[in-house]
Amino acid sequence: MKELLDAARAGRVHDVPGLLKPMATAERRAALAELKELRREVRGWGWDRWQARSAAQRALLVAGAGCHTGAAAAAAWIGARELRDWRPLPSTDLLDVLAGREPAWLGDVAHRLAARAATAAEDYPFIADLVRLAKCPVPTTDAFVHGWAESLVSARPSHASRATLSLALRSDPHVRELAPRLFETVEPAPALSWYSDPKAPDHWPSALAGLAGDGVIDRSVLVDGCVARLVRGGRPAELRFFLVLLERIALTAAEERDRAADWIAMAADGPSSPAGHAQEVLARLAESGALSAGQLAEMSAAVLFRPEKKLVRAQLVLIGKVLRRDPGAATELLPVVAEAFGHEDTAIQERALKLVGRHVRAGRGGPGVDDALRSELAGSAGQLSPVHRALAAEVFGEETAAGDGAPYEETLPPVPVPARLAPAPDTVEETVELVVALIKSRSASVAEFERALDGLVRHAHRDRQALAAALRPALADRWWLGEASVGDLVDLPSAERFEGIEVVAAAVLDRVSVRSLRDGLVRGGPTAACVHLALDSVVNVRVWEVAHRIRTRQLPFLLATPTWENGALDASDLVERLSAYGRLCADPVESDFAQALLRVRRSGGPRLPSTLTLPPCRMASAGMHAP
Repeated sequence: MKELLDAARAGRVHDVPGLLKPMATAERRAALAELKELRREVRGWGWDRWQARSAAQRALLVAGAGCHTGAAAAAAWIGARELRDWRPLPSTDLLDVLAGREPAWLGDVAHRLAARAATAAEDYPFIADLVRLAKCPVPTTDAFVHGWAESLVSARPSHASRATLSLALRSDPHVRELAPRLFETVEPAPALSWYSDPKAPDHWPSALAGLAGDGVIDRSVLVDGCVARLVRGGRPAELRFFLVLLERIALTAAEERDRAADWIAMAADGPSSPAGHAQEVLARLAESGALSAGQLAEMSAAVLFRPEKKLVRAQLVLIGKVLRRDPGAATELLPVVAEAFGHEDTAIQERALKLVGRHVRAGRGGPGVDDALRSELAGSAGQLSPVHRALAAEVFGEETAAGDGAPYEETLPPVPVPARLAPAPDTVEETVELVVALIKSRSASVAEFERALDGLVRHAHRDRQALAAALRPALADRWWLGEASVGDLVDLPSAERFEGIEVVAAAVLDRVSVRSLRDGLVRGGPTAACVHLALDSVVNVRVWEVAHRIRTRQLPFLLATPTWENGALDASDLVERLSAYGRLCADPVESDFAQALLRVRRSGGPRLPSTLTLPPCRMASAGMHAP
């Protein structure tokens, strides 16, 4: 047992299988308790020992997997994030220590690992080996399917022939089970969009279409999967694969006709590209007579008010073609066209009016247009812009088009009402909740950022220990905290990895050194890797200076916190805050004071005193002079 623990502590992962094989079950159980204790010890190693920690955790991963007797516990140990680094799992060593287990046990572990959404994709090669050894049904979880798709693409050498992906799919023993799941996962597999030309024969759309053509995969599964995915919607980049695959499959007229309801839904509510494709399909069905007038009217009611003018124009053209072929459809189609009289684009209004005008003229009606329909259409003409009144009079008659004769008035949207920024959170708990959400989210509003920053400063000034006690467990998963010792501080250049308000939270928790903060200020905060991010330095300098003051001379509150949600600061609020600074003999942060001056509204506020008297104790450091 001692040799196993020594090998794990030293990170000798390849020695672990040989040390485990002669150990009996009882010895492994006893070793497991020691391995858990070693795991806790390694977790507390500082960042100065990160390489040794990474190696030891990798060896612990293999040793613990070999010592666990239960499938659930073994899967939990293998899937633990803290035992991993940026490298793939040591699959060879893991399979070596697990090779003697029962097939049912191996299959249970494989399915439990596949159910772990956070790690199943990257663990696909190891899970696939377990499935092969256990001869069990293949898992079909979303993450496992993503890993399967990625493995087929990433395993291809750069000089591979164009048939490589198709050959890999044809030789894969689980392609019939996993390929249909590509269309059912909550998020599409990222590997499906890894191509420069989606129509190239060496990429996913062409490869899957070829498999359907050869009968390896049921064609209807691919068609139904693509249509369902496009109807569901999503980001355009994700839907591109399904749209191209549909085009590569080349649906027959019968397949298109059977899915008319899906095309209508896609044209009405889908993203631009799928909606355009659906409109083309429906146009073919309409021109062939396979789309009824009622279905075309249902589709048109939604398409005519889509924001894409190209789709709206194409829909009016399609309705015109159908009406020329079947004038009797006017009863169902013209009322829908008349709804476009209220379209925001006057050019669309004109097209719709001309289309109606070809079938309705003042004093007479065309086929299918009776007096009731003509009156209904004339009533809709009141929505037309004044520029089209002359044409409306020609179509419907002077009396109908004139309306009430009131002059036209443009209705503008109401002027936005400024909203005051909510004050900083009153309690430590609210502050921690807002700060954690801000740190862990990829985007946040200016209002959320300012409230979180001001809340940190205020509560750090009132009771920094209480704030730190609430922040520590909430941010335990951050790279700079974890369970490292209090004395293990982050220094440059590691401190430059902090993003935004995170450096202030680290300062509250004493996790970043004063020297690093001071050196960062001298360098102007973290340097931007891209010239387009240069403006971020405005925010970075301010938060780094605030973090430095939290570790040195704490502030009671910030000066530059906006009064309004649009970022403006009332001059009266700034004067009040400066007066409070004066009473407390607190000197402002330079960047915060400068930001406050830039945010001050220059007009619209109450009359302010021409001078501001502060106690002399802090005026020099604040850059002010007594009047």
